[in-house]
Amino acid sequence: MEAKRRLWKLNDIDQWELFNQVKGEEDIQPTSLITATKNEAASQEKAGTKASSQLFYISKTKQEVKGATIYTPKGYGIVQNVIPEKNIITVKINNEIIDFERSEVSNDILIEFIHVQEGAKRSEKISFPIQSTVQDISDRISSQYDDPTLIARLFFKGKELELSNDTLDKLGIIQGSKILVMKKSGKVYSVYRFTQVLSGWALGHNSFEGISFSTSNDIMVTGIGLYTPMHQISGVIATVKLIQGDSPDAFPDCTAEAELRISGIPNAKIQKVSFDKPVLVKEDEIWTIAVVISMSSDTQSIFGCQSYYGNLGNPTILGEADVTFTFSNCYGKRQKSQTNIYAGQIPEIYYYPS
Repeated sequence: MEAKRRLWKLNDIDQWELFNQVKGEEDIQPTSLITATKNEAASQEKAGTKASSQLFYISKTKQEVKGATIYTPKGYGIVQNVIPEKNIITVKINNEIIDFERSEVSNDILIEFIHVQEGAKRSEKISFPIQSTVQDISDRISSQYDDPTLIARLFFKGKELELSNDTLDKLGIIQGSKILVMKKSGKVYSVYRFTQVLSGWALGHNSFEGISFSTSNDIMVTGIGLYTPMHQISGVIATVKLIQGDSPDAFPDCTAEAELRISGIPNAKIQKVSFDKPVLVKEDEIWTIAVVISMSSDTQSIFGCQSYYGNLGNPTILGEADVTFTFSNCYGKRQKSQTNIYAGQIPEIYYYPS
């Protein structure tokens, strides 16, 4: 019987798959990564642990070129040479040059996460590319929480990992490393842009409201506030986009949608719209909030739609937790924002310190 080898290779759509190869055969039959993941999940279920539903979470380029970092049976190393026809990768580890078969090295690190909460414990295994950072790991784990204000505290070898751009190799995280995970709840703060609230802001079909901002500190943005309609009306939908940069036309980092309604609370004129997960906004980076208000044709033509709006805004405002916000007008190529620094919609931004 001819021996089989299992090799990681790129498939036709540039995704990594595990292949079975029989020596002497030119054809290579793929073993689906989905099947492998399901088998691992089933085996972990029997062991009383919960497997990750997405083994390869972060999509980053897997480089096998000279100078790239790679993981080997002897630890992390730097790729010196790649010989595809022989399936050989030459790696430098601690000043020693070693040849490895492709199946012996990896661009991914499988980490076991031990979740501890209220005395209960569960385990899951997630594979991260070598280039992943502590921030990447925290974002992945925190994305599991229903409450967007919760973030993951990560402990490795008894010490809490600081949210940083340090990569796995710098942290000494290797295949099979265990990381303890605990939830961290933080107070959500806000910044309010205006000193006066007025009525009569006209909203038409596909009205565009936008504002750009930067901050004096790193923060995690959880959502924004929008002024509600003045009268009870249905079918007014706000699509909110948070975009890095000053262009509202760029691809958003996060999107949320909500139907604007009058609150049952007296004098409440602001409706909170939350993102599915917090977005990191770094100090002095420019970000844009772009809001498109849509409504049914009946709502627009028969009733019209007017909302409350803010007035007497300022370019620079000190928000809670001593975070200074600097606001600027945003200009789209296809649409012009009705909202500006001094008047309009988007009265509040919700956040917590990073």
